[in-house]
Amino acid sequence: MRYSYFLFFICLAVGRPGLHAQIQQSNIGQSGFQVSWQSNSPGSAFVFYGTSPDNLDKAKPAISVNQQHIADLTGLVPGTIYWVQTVSINGADTMLLERRPFATQSLSSGQIKVYFTQGIDTLAAPGIQPNGTDYASTYTELITRIQQAQQTIDVAMYNNNRDDLVQALQLARLRGIRIRYIAAQATNNYALTPPPGFPVVYGNADALMHNKFLVIDADLPDASWVMSGSMNWTVSNMLEDCNNVIWIQDQALARAYELEFEEMWGSTGAQPDLSASRFGDEKTDNTPHQFIIGGRQVESYFSPSDRVTDKLVNTLMTTDHQSVFATFSFTHNTLGNTYTDLHNSGYWIRGIIENTNDNGTEYNKFLSNGVPVQGHPGAGLLHHKYAVVDAGYPSAEPVVITGSHNWSYSAEQNNDENTLILHDADIAAMFQAEFERRWGEISTNTSRLQQPAFSCTPNPARDRLFLTFPDQDIPGGHIEIHNSAGRLVLSQNFNSSSAEIEISNLPAGNYLITLKTKRGAASLPVQKVSH
Repeated sequence: MRYSYFLFFICLAVGRPGLHAQIQQSNIGQSGFQVSWQSNSPGSAFVFYGTSPDNLDKAKPAISVNQQHIADLTGLVPGTIYWVQTVSINGADTMLLERRPFATQSLSSGQIKVYFTQGIDTLAAPGIQPNGTDYASTYTELITRIQQAQQTIDVAMYNNNRDDLVQALQLARLRGIRIRYIAAQATNNYALTPPPGFPVVYGNADALMHNKFLVIDADLPDASWVMSGSMNWTVSNMLEDCNNVIWIQDQALARAYELEFEEMWGSTGAQPDLSASRFGDEKTDNTPHQFIIGGRQVESYFSPSDRVTDKLVNTLMTTDHQSVFATFSFTHNTLGNTYTDLHNSGYWIRGIIENTNDNGTEYNKFLSNGVPVQGHPGAGLLHHKYAVVDAGYPSAEPVVITGSHNWSYSAEQNNDENTLILHDADIAAMFQAEFERRWGEISTNTSRLQQPAFSCTPNPARDRLFLTFPDQDIPGGHIEIHNSAGRLVLSQNFNSSSAEIEISNLPAGNYLITLKTKRGAASLPVQKVSH
């Protein structure tokens, strides 16, 4: 009897699957991976799996110890998504877990290319530079990828007023590339009028189709690319605003993004099926989340089906030293509370928010709790949606969060969004360098920070810094100095209303000095100059 039929009979016997536990994936390789789960009671267990959720045509018994079950799935195809369902049996008690998709590691190169549209602080990441730091390089990479596509291009883009990019897609279509395009119903998308020669679906009438991603050649291991980040295809977003774009050459990730695209598209073919397309809260959590790409751990999530805020909180809570964020909008209380708690626990937290006057913004709460946070004044928008954890501390396993997901309830609950979490020290250093450029462009006023405030003279300084604390009842505390890469370079305690800090051994450059006491923390930028 085929395993799929055997599983069907089990489903009839069990009724509704038990959802008390989740299947966990580990040991991801090119030819297999391990799954584990826990049942309600001890017993035997099986794994059913296949490349379609409707045809789990393979099975394997699990190794069971009490209520814990483990199975190694081997002989799998690289860069492929497999659907897995587990069955645990103890006498008449049978627990059937939800079918979940998992991906094998690809044969792809795993190359990751990082671009920023408005420059970085080149001193903040010495020896580690992005692939581009301006509009020209970002644009050139996008056009090159479209021109080099061999089979397919899928675009999910919130807004597009760039006729030249639509023309590039039109030329790709004329040379035989299948083009599928999803746009937001909420925006004008002037470049898509009149309708282009490829099909376009306008989605999410109840909220925003807010994605900005591109999938190229998902069926070709050496040619598959995913583009993500914060950049819309508009003149202002590309030329004037601060954005990040990330390109990843990986077939497994491309196939995961293709799954998400086709859920909105409503079909796997060249033409959409609007009767089957799903947007917003109609979508399901139907994509793999864990990947090994070029030796790096990468996580992928889509909103609103994947409970992305929980994943963001879990990532931020791995902070061992410092974390920064740069986001267009920040209104989600849970994320705000997470950062405030980290700050109050003594970690070095900084942030930049564009829309400081949004309804429900966390900006004012950050200020009242002494979290160093700044608005983004001046020309051009800070359109990022990223966070960096422990850049400059390789042993702390630095992480970058990026994508289209603003830190808001709408992004979590209603919009179509994508989020990547990349565990890589070099990528974290690049994003930290972008943050330092933006942070340095804004003057920091310590009068906005929670007491105890302090003064620091001279500034710039050569050999020593003298700190004075106006509050005579200050209970003592701790002083830290971080360089522009976020690395802690000096640390000392104090227990009086002033302190002297020897800095003659520090190289010339920009630093941030932070005063921490039981009452909170305050920071000031300082400059060390050479003799």
